[in-house]
Amino acid sequence: MRVSLTVFSIPCRSNMFPALDTELKQETLPDPYEDFMRYHLQYYGYYKAQRGSLPNSATHQHVWKNNPRYLLSGSFGKREDLTPNRLQKEKRLYSLMLRSPFVKSRQLLYDDIGKVNPRLREPQDLFAFFSGNALLQAPRWPIECEVIKESIHHIEWVPPQPEYFYQPTGNEKIPEIVGEEKGTIVYQLDSDVGSLGNFSSFLHLLYCMPTEDSYFTSSRVGGKRGIIKELSVSLQGPEDNTLLFESRFESGNLQKAVRVNTYEYELTLRTDLYTNKHTQWFYFRVQNTRKDVTYRFTIVNLLKPKSLYTVGMKPLMYSQLDASTRSIGWRREGKEIKYYRDSTGDGQQPSYCLTWTVQFPHDQDTCFFAHFYPYTYTDLQRFLLSVANSPIKSQFCKLRTLCRSLAGNNVYLLTITNPARTPQEAAAKKAVVLTARVHPGESNGSWIMKGFLDFILSNSPDAQLLRDIFIFKVVPMLNPDGVIVGNYRCSLAGRDLNRHYKTILKESFPCIWHTRNMIKRLLEEREVLLYCDLHGHSRKNNIFLYGCGNTDRQFWLHERVFPLMLSKNAPDKFSFHSCNFKVQKCKEGTGRVVMWRMGILNSYTMESTFGGSTLGNKRDTHFTTEDLKSLGYHVCDTLLDFCDPDRTKFMQCLAELKELLQQEIHKKFKELGQDMDLERSWSDISLSDIESSTSGSDSSLSDGLPAHLLNIADELNQKKMMYKKKKKPLKSRKQRNKQYQKNTLMLDSEITEDAPERARFPSLQKHPAFFRTSENASSSVINNEKPRLSKSQLNGRGKSTSLDPTNMTSLILAKNKDRIQKQKPGFTVSCDPKKSTNPSQEPAPPVKPSWSRSRCSGTQGSHRTAVAYPSLHIYTYP
Repeated sequence: MRVSLTVFSIPCRSNMFPALDTELKQETLPDPYEDFMRYHLQYYGYYKAQRGSLPNSATHQHVWKNNPRYLLSGSFGKREDLTPNRLQKEKRLYSLMLRSPFVKSRQLLYDDIGKVNPRLREPQDLFAFFSGNALLQAPRWPIECEVIKESIHHIEWVPPQPEYFYQPTGNEKIPEIVGEEKGTIVYQLDSDVGSLGNFSSFLHLLYCMPTEDSYFTSSRVGGKRGIIKELSVSLQGPEDNTLLFESRFESGNLQKAVRVNTYEYELTLRTDLYTNKHTQWFYFRVQNTRKDVTYRFTIVNLLKPKSLYTVGMKPLMYSQLDASTRSIGWRREGKEIKYYRDSTGDGQQPSYCLTWTVQFPHDQDTCFFAHFYPYTYTDLQRFLLSVANSPIKSQFCKLRTLCRSLAGNNVYLLTITNPARTPQEAAAKKAVVLTARVHPGESNGSWIMKGFLDFILSNSPDAQLLRDIFIFKVVPMLNPDGVIVGNYRCSLAGRDLNRHYKTILKESFPCIWHTRNMIKRLLEEREVLLYCDLHGHSRKNNIFLYGCGNTDRQFWLHERVFPLMLSKNAPDKFSFHSCNFKVQKCKEGTGRVVMWRMGILNSYTMESTFGGSTLGNKRDTHFTTEDLKSLGYHVCDTLLDFCDPDRTKFMQCLAELKELLQQEIHKKFKELGQDMDLERSWSDISLSDIESSTSGSDSSLSDGLPAHLLNIADELNQKKMMYKKKKKPLKSRKQRNKQYQKNTLMLDSEITEDAPERARFPSLQKHPAFFRTSENASSSVINNEKPRLSKSQLNGRGKSTSLDPTNMTSLILAKNKDRIQKQKPGFTVSCDPKKSTNPSQEPAPPVKPSWSRSRCSGTQGSHRTAVAYPSLHIYTYP
């Protein structure tokens, strides 16, 4: 029986006990639950009465006026006259009200005990659509993190001139690490959580000193409660030239700053939360600068033995005065750059140092330093909000919330495709899946993703053609929690998500669990032509791909065609020779390998350098954000080449790959001092014997699960094993019929033998239950049911499954050409969409370099013959 809603104004604790009758104030409000149910039933036609005919409980609330006995009797079962004296009565009332369902309801939220402002709780596991009229969701932080109230925003800017690598002179100074014993601490994150009172004993995390057994507990908007402390030193006057540091903002990372000389500072980075390692990403603010003075900064706790700083990479600097007066944004700055091993370490874990000098452009300026161009969770939400507010883009781009992260931040999913004309054309579409920022400190992945989204959402003829052919599933930020707190590699679970794609812990790794499940359901619906996860690389220049070598001779070397095409479309950025296709055992939990084993042949990890290019016209220059965004366009351009109905490019790339591989085999055997006739048997050699292991992450070996998750994982594994034991393998119809006949004969013999004893029981006739087999699978297509992939398709693509992109565009419809000519003025079938000069279109992307005719003689305009297949409905996502 439901009790109608009455809202009370509950006084604070200090004013609770003077007099019950005067302090208990209540106001009559309509019951929101009754209103909701009435409108809900009216909408579905189950309730047609008028509002006045409904007995509203609010009209009967005068019975409860000034009578706590009736108010509390329904919930507590106690009468006030049973309380012996007034003091005990007031104490008991206060304790009971704290346990009252009106105060602690699971459906109503209250601000605090002194001020009641009830509002309905959001339904669990239901996420609202991304509304263009709604405000941005404020980032949720762990409750141990202090966050300043200032909003940090940077302008986008492309340097007019190339930013060249730093050329080491060999005379760079290696400063001696002094430390806080001889220096002065001018900034340090506060590890004191005493302001939370006794509750601090339940917290396992110290913000600046994470330990092995610490773990995430809860989060809130704005992070830690209470007054934000000033962590920087106080200036003694206008002549005090001490720099003021700050990093308690979104994606910021700086643990401590020690002043060791007038203009020299030693910096300590914060490790990833709930870990004791992963120090690479830095992003902090300095104030109170002095012009024409050489400052030296030295980061003292880096962990990687190799770095791009050793080959000329410079840090990034941003001046707010330059941004506001001259519209200049992030730029590469720094001299006397040196990356070296710290010789004063304790020997347990070697640490490395990065030192550089810099001169600030203005006095009293506010400047920022960063490892790479920041791209925050708020930046992503601003971009998605602009898409949601666009009346054109929102027609073919649907934004949904895939899941909530560990801290409760939204993980967004974009479904991009042009609307379908018929279900048959929709079912013919293949899917392309792109993800980014599983490693939060690799912000270059977000810039490539932004370039991809800018192009695929544009009105370019090539973009429209891609939306006709494919369904794009895009997860632009897989690890928003790590991005918000400024982690380099891990989520708030304290683990590298790109090593746990096979996890069964849905609640601990929700982002990758839901992503894998989405792709699994997508594979049941249609073929996924390509999966690509965007990353950053800290030790190699250029951009390259890691793939998975295919052992099926029918598709031998096919997984290398797309990277080779991409290297031809972006020859000054993408290096095919840096690509690797070996699957290592330590990489089995990565997204690339897991998706490949699920049946996606073209499954890649795209690695983009933090530095720059060593190729072509961009040799020895840093990448800018525009360079990274242009690569997103080249991915789209290469997709068109890869799926071109004219197979000239594809086949000639395949022939070139065979020639390159043969050269590699000759080189390998020559290094080993062996001679081999490769005329006939060279293609039978295992490719894994030729390729070396990837030199990607230095955290390839997974740390395993945190201690507090081991028991949960063991229980789930045991339940899974028990389920597998109970589940019998499916048999063929012939085997099931034979088994049924055998069981029937045995049952008949038992009934015959025991007939006298069982005469009083009625006989039971069993009917066999048959599973659907491949014989009637075709009927599902006739009945417009979605055909599912077979087991062989899900587990690695059987021989009967064609992965050749030609099948998707083999049917050329004449009416499709007419439709394109009518609907797209300025783009005709006889005209190459890449070369369209219609001024109404979007600004032209970078000019695509022409391929050598000796390598590929396919024409650039062959995209026009691709058939447009609309998608299955995009409003429901896997």
